[in-house]
Parts: sequence; C-alpha cells; structure tokens
Amino acid sequence: MKIFDCLIIGAGPCGIGAALKLHEAGVNFAIIDGSTPGGKVNIAPRVDNYPGFKEIPGPDLAFKLFERLMNVGISITGDNILSLEKEGDLFKATGEYDTYFGKCVLLAVGTKERKLGLPNEDKLFGHGLSYCALCDGHFFKGQDVAVIGGGNAALKEAIHLAGIVKKLYVIHRRNEFRGSLDLVNELKEMDNVEIITPYIPVEILGDDKVTGLVIKNREDGSHRTLELDGLFPLVGQLPNTTFIKIDGVLNEWGTIPVDKEMKSGVDGIYAGGDVLPRDIRQIYLAEHDGRVAAKSIINYLNK
Repeated sequence: MKIFDCLIIGAGPCGIGAALKLHEAGVNFAIIDGSTPGGKVNIAPRVDNYPGFKEIPGPDLAFKLFERLMNVGISITGDNILSLEKEGDLFKATGEYDTYFGKCVLLAVGTKERKLGLPNEDKLFGHGLSYCALCDGHFFKGQDVAVIGGGNAALKEAIHLAGIVKKLYVIHRRNEFRGSLDLVNELKEMDNVEIITPYIPVEILGDDKVTGLVIKNREDGSHRTLELDGLFPLVGQLPNTTFIKIDGVLNEWGTIPVDKEMKSGVDGIYAGGDVLPRDIRQIYLAEHDGRVAAKSIINYLNK
C-alpha cells in the first residue's frame, strides 16, 4: 500500500496550482483526475483578461496550465474517484482502477452542468442537444439554435455560437441577466441574435433529434414555439461531490465551505475552486485557492 502525503483530486486550475507549490516544497503527492487536464477551462469558448492574456481560447489556456506541470515533471494519474473515506489516520480514495491513501486531501473537483429536467433531455443529448457550445457549435453552422441561461458562461458561449449559426435565440427566465452587462450588450449588437425574456423552457421537441423548443412566459403564462436545429442548456452547475463519504465536509447544497486557509470542516481535508460556495467563479481565483491550500497543507504535514 502506497501512502502519499497528500492526494489532490482534480486537475483543473486549483489542483494544478496546488500541485506546483507542493512540488516546490518536496511534498510527496498524487494528482488524480479522470478527465482532461485543465478541467472546465477546456470548454470555455474564450477566456478574457486572464493574467498574461487579454483574450485566449479555453482549450489553449488549459494546455498552458498543463504545460506547467509537464515542465517540472509532474504527472497526472488518470482515474475517476468513486469514493472518499476516512480509514484510521489516513484518507482512502477508491478509483475505478486503483485505491489511493493520503495523510491529507485537497478536493479540487469542480462542478458539472445542471440539466433542465425535461422529458426528452437525456434522449436528445448528442442529437441536437449539447452542454458545450465550444465542443459542438461547429455542427450547427448556418442553422438555428438556442441557448438557455443568463450567467457569464452562457453569455460567452452564446457569443461564440452567434459567429457560427444563422439564428441564435438567448432565453433567460428573468428580464435581468446575472452575467456581465458588457456581454449582454455585445449580444444585443449582433444582427442574428434574439434575446427572449422572461421565459422558461417547458418542452423540447423532436423524436430522433432536436426540432424545436416550447417556452413559457413567466409573467403572463403565454407559450411560444421556436423551430430549432440545436439547443444548448447552460443553466448552472452542480458540485462533483457525491463521492465524498465523510461527514462534515459538505454543506446542504453539496459544496464545501472552507476557512481562509482552505480548510474544510474536517481536519486534513482542504478544498478550492468552483466546488466552494461562492458566487464568483474565476480561473485565477481557483489557482489562488490551490496555492493557499498547498501552503496550509505544508503546514499541516510539518506538524
């Protein structure tokens, strides 16, 4: 049984930031992730004002983050962690392929897309319905599509799509957007974009592929049907924390509260990045979280 000083679960900006600092300190750690290094940075159509870049495509930035690990010889263990438990004085992370033990843990596991909860949603995923405009937007060149959502992520993906598709509908449940006013104004200036508020989706049309969407006005109850070739629900995130089997780590929403040193409610467990209960989620914040957590972890191990 191999025991690490620290297990870093997640190789997004937070996990990478922590790994670099722990490596500098000579800590024996494993960074474990079952997806693409860089996390959800990979599906960002564009990243604005990241330090050193006025504007950069998400996948390019994700690779640059990964390069930082490669440049100092840090490797990522590819595995999906299925459960995290406490076993004696150690933390036990059970993956699909192996089991890992650590004296402490950094949870940098991020979030996943929230679904609409409509009947046809799962059936039509991959058949005109996608949760990533950057990944799949090119399939809809010259077609009519809709984005559902009002946060910065939804607005940025909508801007990306507007440069590809024939017609873009942006549907939001409120008249005011949660995202940046600059992004909203950028969309309003585009000739092929129609912003529809305050509407909610009630039915996705199509048997084998998306053919349309029925939406409902939240103020007067009226319905409207849009003929579509594609649909992108971008309505928020859910924390990737269902594998955590240790009491006292999660709050009622499944996110992980921490103190200013990134310590959770359980001694030896740290967290950072999008999995924290915060309103603002930024790449540089996640990186900062990782470095703060690493400093705390070093102090913890020295004790």
